[in-house]
Amino acid sequence: MARDDPRVEPRVRATLRARLRDSQGEREVRLLDLSSRGVLATCELPPLRGEFVELVIGRHSLIGQVKWSGATRFGLVLRERVSVSALIAGEQGSIALASSAAARQRSGGLIDALAGERRSLGQMLQFGIVLAALGAAAWLASDYVGKGMGSLGEAKQAMAGEVPVKR
Repeated sequence: MARDDPRVEPRVRATLRARLRDSQGEREVRLLDLSSRGVLATCELPPLRGEFVELVIGRHSLIGQVKWSGATRFGLVLRERVSVSALIAGEQGSIALASSAAARQRSGGLIDALAGERRSLGQMLQFGIVLAALGAAAWLASDYVGKGMGSLGEAKQAMAGEVPVKR
């Protein structure tokens, strides 16, 4: 079957055993291919589409949502990006990959995202300072022009023979 939609990233074919925990209990599954964002797995009784499940692979626990489910296979989108090579190699440490600034912004808010990106925080601060300086300059210019226009109005009244009002 040919796919019309391109993959976000390449898949790594693998055959790994894992334990699946879902609303139907716990059972063994085989992972057929992996990416940092998802898994293709097979088992006798796949979980239901939309269900959140846990895959236990060695000492690692992966949480994800079932995107599609067939007779014996299912596709899982992982909650966080993982290192496929570390997962396959069975490394003991964390297999989580650093998230992007956009992902941090979605999950923890703008301040958390910017705190992780010092350069972005500096650029935002610089933008704020420039914006404040432009606002102050605009206010000063309008005040100066306003006073000048007031003097012009007084001169116009004097030329017309009217008595200028003192302010």
